[in-house]
Amino acid sequence: MNHQLSIVENAQRCINEVRSVAGVVSCALVSSEGTVLGRHFREDEQSSPLFAVMCATVLASADAACGSVHVRRPSSVTVAAADATIFIVSAGEAALIAAVIHKSADLPTVQRRLSELAVRFGEVA
Repeated sequence: MNHQLSIVENAQRCINEVRSVAGVVSCALVSSEGTVLGRHFREDEQSSPLFAVMCATVLASADAACGSVHVRRPSSVTVAAADATIFIVSAGEAALIAAVIHKSADLPTVQRRLSELAVRFGEVA
């Protein structure tokens, strides 16, 4: 039970830190299998399980694409759209952070900060 509580506490701490990054609109901490470990979505966004599974699939697909051309495993994937960017970053071997970033945000700064958080979370997960 203590280990389970620790995972939940770490997940919530991670989500709180991701939410605090300027420009992050929504975010999720997701297992590599697509299970939501923690999340923050606006009230009008009810599809967090679908978002989680699709983000895990995107990162796994990028991994497979890299492997097919003998490129090392990617640490992140960026999906650019006209109204926002989705940034998916590995957080250790078994988790990822997925964030929806507002189009007005300083994208390189947000990506750098989220990558730092992912490394830190991956060390304690």
